[in-house]
Amino acid sequence: MTEVLDPVRTSAEITASYRRYLGSLIAARDPKIGAALTRAIDESPMLDKGPYLEATPPYALGATLQELIHAGVLAPGFADLASPALPLGRPLYRHQEASIRKVREGRNVVVATGTGSGKTESFLLPILDSLVREHEAGTLGPGVRALLLYPMNALANDQMKRLRALLKVYPQVTFGRYTGDTENDPQRARDSFDALNPGEEPIPNELLSREEMRAAPPHILLTNYAMLEYLLLRPQDMALFPSAGPQTWRFLAIDEAHVYDGTQGAEVGLLVRRLRDRVAPDRELQCIATSATVASDSDPEAVVDFASSLFGVPFDWVDHDPARQDLITAQRVAVPPGPFWGPLSAHDYRTLLASEDAEAAVLELAGDHGFTGESAAVALAHEQRLADLKRILRVGPQPFGSLVERVFPGDAEARDGLVAMVAVASKLTTPDGSPALSARYHLFLRATEGAFVCLSDTGPHVHLARHDRCEDCDAPVFELGACRRCGAVHLIGTLETRNGRPTLQPRSPAKNTTWLALGSADDRVDEDEEVMESTTVGVEGDRARLCTGCRTLSAANAGACENPDCGATGLRDVSRLKKGGQELAGCLVCGARGAGTVRAFETGSDAAGAVIATALYQALPSSNDPNELQRPGEGRKLLMFNDSRQAAAFFAPYLEDTYGRLQRRRLVYQGLEKAGAADESTYPGDVIADTRMRAADVKVFGRRISRSEQDRIVAPWVMAEAVNVDDRQSLEGVGLVRISLERDPAWRAPQPVRDLGLSEDEAWDFMAELVRTLRLQGAVTMPENVSPADDAFAPRFGPIYARKQGPEARHKVLAWLPARGTNRRVDYVTKILAKLGRSDDANSILGKVWDYLTAVTTPVDWLAKTQQKGLGELRQVDHELIRFRLVSEDATVYLCDTCHRVVPVSVRGVCPALSCAGTLSPFAPPPTLADRDHYRAIYRGMYPVPLKVMEHTAQWVNTEAAKIQQDFIHGEVNALSCSTTFELGVDVGELQAVMLRNMPPSTANYVQRAGRAGRRAGAAALVVTYAQRRSHDLTHFAAPQTMMTGTIRAPYIPLDNERIDRRHAYSVVLSGFFRWDLETFQRISRKAGEFFLDSDVGEAPVKAVRHFLRPTVPDGVRRSLERVLPVPVKIEMGLVSDAWVEDLFALLDQVGAEIGNDIEVLTELEKAASEAGNHKLADKYQQVRRTIVGRDLLGFLANHNVIPKYGFPVDTVELRTDFGIGATLGRRLELSRDLSQAIHEYAPDATLVAGGQLWTSRGVYRLPGKELEQYNYRVCEFCGHFSEAVGALEDGQCPVCAQVSTSSARTFLIPEFGFVAEPNPTKVGSRPPERSWSGSTHVAKLSDQATERTITLSGGTIEVSVGPRGRMISVADGMSGRGYWVCGWCGWGTSAARAGRLPRQHDHLLRAGVACTGPLAHTDFAHRYETDLLSLSIKVNNASSIGESTWKSLLYAILEAASESQQIARDDIDGAIRPIGRYDRSLVLFDTVPGGGGNVLRISAHLEDVLRVAQRRVEDCECGEETSCYRCLRSYRNQRDHELLSRGAAAEFLRAIGADSGCITGTIPIEWRATIDAALEDEKPLLLQLARLGTVPPPGLSLATGDGVPINIAWADQRVATGIGVSQARRADWQSSGWTFVEPIAFHVAEAVAAGPVGRAGA
Repeated sequence: MTEVLDPVRTSAEITASYRRYLGSLIAARDPKIGAALTRAIDESPMLDKGPYLEATPPYALGATLQELIHAGVLAPGFADLASPALPLGRPLYRHQEASIRKVREGRNVVVATGTGSGKTESFLLPILDSLVREHEAGTLGPGVRALLLYPMNALANDQMKRLRALLKVYPQVTFGRYTGDTENDPQRARDSFDALNPGEEPIPNELLSREEMRAAPPHILLTNYAMLEYLLLRPQDMALFPSAGPQTWRFLAIDEAHVYDGTQGAEVGLLVRRLRDRVAPDRELQCIATSATVASDSDPEAVVDFASSLFGVPFDWVDHDPARQDLITAQRVAVPPGPFWGPLSAHDYRTLLASEDAEAAVLELAGDHGFTGESAAVALAHEQRLADLKRILRVGPQPFGSLVERVFPGDAEARDGLVAMVAVASKLTTPDGSPALSARYHLFLRATEGAFVCLSDTGPHVHLARHDRCEDCDAPVFELGACRRCGAVHLIGTLETRNGRPTLQPRSPAKNTTWLALGSADDRVDEDEEVMESTTVGVEGDRARLCTGCRTLSAANAGACENPDCGATGLRDVSRLKKGGQELAGCLVCGARGAGTVRAFETGSDAAGAVIATALYQALPSSNDPNELQRPGEGRKLLMFNDSRQAAAFFAPYLEDTYGRLQRRRLVYQGLEKAGAADESTYPGDVIADTRMRAADVKVFGRRISRSEQDRIVAPWVMAEAVNVDDRQSLEGVGLVRISLERDPAWRAPQPVRDLGLSEDEAWDFMAELVRTLRLQGAVTMPENVSPADDAFAPRFGPIYARKQGPEARHKVLAWLPARGTNRRVDYVTKILAKLGRSDDANSILGKVWDYLTAVTTPVDWLAKTQQKGLGELRQVDHELIRFRLVSEDATVYLCDTCHRVVPVSVRGVCPALSCAGTLSPFAPPPTLADRDHYRAIYRGMYPVPLKVMEHTAQWVNTEAAKIQQDFIHGEVNALSCSTTFELGVDVGELQAVMLRNMPPSTANYVQRAGRAGRRAGAAALVVTYAQRRSHDLTHFAAPQTMMTGTIRAPYIPLDNERIDRRHAYSVVLSGFFRWDLETFQRISRKAGEFFLDSDVGEAPVKAVRHFLRPTVPDGVRRSLERVLPVPVKIEMGLVSDAWVEDLFALLDQVGAEIGNDIEVLTELEKAASEAGNHKLADKYQQVRRTIVGRDLLGFLANHNVIPKYGFPVDTVELRTDFGIGATLGRRLELSRDLSQAIHEYAPDATLVAGGQLWTSRGVYRLPGKELEQYNYRVCEFCGHFSEAVGALEDGQCPVCAQVSTSSARTFLIPEFGFVAEPNPTKVGSRPPERSWSGSTHVAKLSDQATERTITLSGGTIEVSVGPRGRMISVADGMSGRGYWVCGWCGWGTSAARAGRLPRQHDHLLRAGVACTGPLAHTDFAHRYETDLLSLSIKVNNASSIGESTWKSLLYAILEAASESQQIARDDIDGAIRPIGRYDRSLVLFDTVPGGGGNVLRISAHLEDVLRVAQRRVEDCECGEETSCYRCLRSYRNQRDHELLSRGAAAEFLRAIGADSGCITGTIPIEWRATIDAALEDEKPLLLQLARLGTVPPPGLSLATGDGVPINIAWADQRVATGIGVSQARRADWQSSGWTFVEPIAFHVAEAVAAGPVGRAGA
């Protein structure tokens, strides 16, 4: 194994593996289509980009700590901190020095430098200096001086390690980490320390426990923002935040400050204000923020504004005044100015890389060229070629291929030389530890949207990008699919009637998918398949003929196209399948059955991601740590990111399963090699034994697993190959292994078979192939230690049997002779007879073969006999007679030229596949390096090291997530599938590579994730990104530099979000209450049950809240609220009138009722179980009840939105997993979602993955005495206007379009108390859970606080209205829009589409096995919320001609452009079309987060840029203008509208209004709008300019003088008139009437109006 990763070679291997995988998706039996598809995959430039090489020059050095001490910047006593962890003589980075100096001067600072730049030292060293000065002054007593705030525990843990090393020599300074993981008891805290830090002793000044920190608060306190909330609330932690006595607090440092953006920034901003109010109400704390990604280079003013908003204290940025610049950025080391030596050749660099002592070799070469350097790294930095490379990379990352010729022009070894250059320069370091070249590689791959084929006379041509017409011949293209069993080509689309005839149009998720089997095909039914799939549903089709020129389907006997506008004669025979859907469960051509039998050519994110992750993991070197070498995976570690927590959760078990299958087959292949199968046929037992030994070599088994247990584990792997599971991917299926049945040479073939004209060997091959059909269906005996139901045999679990006649699906009994239809045996015999020119009856021959094989006197013992009760005598292929042989010249297999299947024998070249007319030819696998088969290449080349994968998302409770992290660091887990949990600077050990399973939302996210790799010295890291089929991903894939080095915006913090601020206000109140409760009643409520439930000793403490706040709010609470809350929120909450008090009371009452209901239900369940004698179940219910009562109070309040939860979402609800058998795992999970997502993701029958299990929602949680809000609603089918009412909605005219609705009103309820999962989770399957986002979002009300302006473009105007607290409603109407059935009593529910008819009975939602007779009501789910709204009313002349397609295309163009240009996560914004008239529409953009996150406010401020980007997106996309793709308009969220979207329509609209023209923008005062609207078109520009000047009032239009002379534009009070194109005669008339005419120039008109009246003539 190599010691370091080779990123260039690894990139090539990943790319090759991905393309090989694409080639394995479809084995098209049409040779021309298959060849065209192969060419498209091999030649397409759109599948991958890179690798790109990025150079990150070292940071410039500054003064040493010793020099700063001598200069008086640091205290003299700072020298006492000197240690190996803090050498005084080592130079600081310049930005670290600048930070120390500014903090010493008392300034607030933002340290914005890159990853690995020592940002921590930038704030930690000046804090330590302050503490040292206090110690020197003798004032350093107990008490917090500095709070270090982190966004997650893992970062705080990392910091503790650093502090431990720094302060080991300075015990006077104490420090402690106070998080949810911190133990209360000192001994337990010590035990926890020992477990997390084996072999390490704690130092005396580290306070490990909460008890120690409360007794003597540490000088440096580390925590996260969620725990800080708890600390401010809990009375037992008051010592940390003294409100009286010495004021010890000095510093507040926030690490990774860029995290606090939008709503989460508002949360933490309020928290910081509350902290300052508590510890320094009358003075300022010194504040420090650090981040690698806050737009420090592009917009320093925005960065300091952000910091000011976050901390609530001033940060300055004054140009040209460094003393007043509180933003500190990094300075990089420039390329040396010279002199340079060399240049070295590519061969020289390859020689350096191969040398045993690269340092000596470099110095020798430099000396030969006359250069002397202090080190090899310094010498190499002055080598001409390396300097050239650095200069090229200064502008940003470059494609590696483009650098080859630029660095080594004309050099035949240039590519390998450049690889060697980067490797050598990365390995050599200067005396200060900087490498000669710091580099990182980036590789990007993308998903395909399908394969699209034209069927023209010059074709077929296949494209991997979505088009309506072929780029080569302009013929229509059709989406391509194929049967995975036989390769039959299918065309996929949607049937639409045009010119009175059905036509096959591109498919759409919102419409039924139609499949056409290409070519003439009879309805074939393979009875074996139907038995194994337990279905009698056939696959039927109607014959038709497809016109390849106009897409029309004509009658089966048509000689020409029946489209009257076409009439072409080039028609293709097709069979239109009667069953639709996104895939087919059966093939019409070969009779195969099973999920996904016929599939489209699509790269799913999981399957493709697993291919890429496997290739990357395989390339990783093993660990250098001897201890990690003994663990699974030999210390390999891979971090994988995904923005979706569900995608991350599913991918963990999926990758482990798919990798495991590949690993097992590789091990079996190696076992066959070890067993000698290359030379002779091998017994299953021998293969099992040798496979076990090979598996043990790579540490598949734990040390405690015995050899017999190892055999039991391995045996199913081998037997799974014997039954050919996944026959296109098995060792036999790919042509590596020939599996046969042992035959005694003395046996003679039966006479009936020889009479057919077959030779002896042909006769045996003929019978062996017939018996093989049983083996392929799993009808095989198993070794004693192998269960036929083992997971290795999925999806065909046994036991499976065969008999001569009478199939029985229920008991998995196959019939040798079909009862109806056919099977592969009959089909094969029929084809053999035809080949032999015989007319014998196939069934008769087949029956005779069975009789011979099962006769009492037959010597052939291939079919073992068994008896099963009620089934009689059954047969199975005897596994003891199965033999394995590696394919070679002596052990031949055969390949069909049509269906491309590999079979072990050939009888007259007849392919045994059902309905295949292909011919078999001998086949031998090509050399490994030249093999194009994806699976065959893996089985022969994979290193079968184990891979343990775990999910790491917010779905785990904190303690479980921490354990998984530690397992990863220690090598017990090899790969983590993360959402965003490890995006920040968490130390997860040495990582040489990371994988991003989608394009991150922004450059900042990408930089953070990419920065997790590269921590191993001496190697360049590799970042692999897979772009999924969505707009955001494909846009950045097209220009990946925008993701690697794009502009990073400063975070934005909206501080006046009432929903967020109200929770902070309640937290202030409850904090005061808890302290009062302790002082008054000497009690502390720690658990939810203690606080909300009455007890034997008295009333619940929650009831005392009323006594605390009534009759008047305490002065201290009122003052805190005044200091903390923004003015608008104070007014909205009614701070002066105390209106908020009753709101708090009502909320606490509701939460208390919920926990009371839980306890009541569980008590009843416990009682019923106990009375029934089921004491084990009763104990379980009692345990769950104790869990609920014992929930942490503050966490419970946060989950119920009483106090802050920090970050999205705001209106959260739970999917409860703590009922039933699954409660053990369920208690380790924390499943919560914003209600707008939960109505889809947690709705009844929805499924999701968490903790490696699949959970299904079963209903809506109800509270007794609390009815869920329910409304009637209607959406106008003509214009889309949304209306709702508590009572009945009257039929009648739509208030917007005046059309009379013909649809009935529907009902929605708001499931504000959450949902309940089924009690028993199940195993995760091979496909991610189906997600249903069926529904819509409507604008219920625009903002009452909107600001307005008008944008005038060259082709029209846009009236813009933007503001907070608009009202939206999201409706989930279930699968296919059919809603849900929900019980009005218990809340049980089901999808109406799944249930079909009204269910007659159901179990009680919370009482498993107990019937509920409650009434079922048909309903939808909804979430009503307020958020920021941006309304765009686009005024155009031909509104009546603009259809829904254009409006939606325009809406999504703007949304996607806003996401791209403003770096807003696409899921954080959405849009709706709001009717404002019969034909007029406005586009409404909104923040998807309740309360708003400020996103659309930012879009409004940059709207002109957004419009320009929108036009570029839709004009420059690679798809056809008449359609759209994920690069321009499509996204996951808008999939219901995909068929409506046309990038051409959006482009035409944007061009028409002049979106890319210079926009004349400005705020139009409301009093001017009516005047401008009424003006003539040629008058509007003048009036717009006057309105923006703001110095004149609006004029009158179409007035007249006293003499009746018309005046175009007039200010009557001032007697000023103007107009466009006014004649000289008219001017004279005005003047004679006492009016002053002014030329229509805005400045001149304004001056004249300001001068006052000039005449008395009346108007």
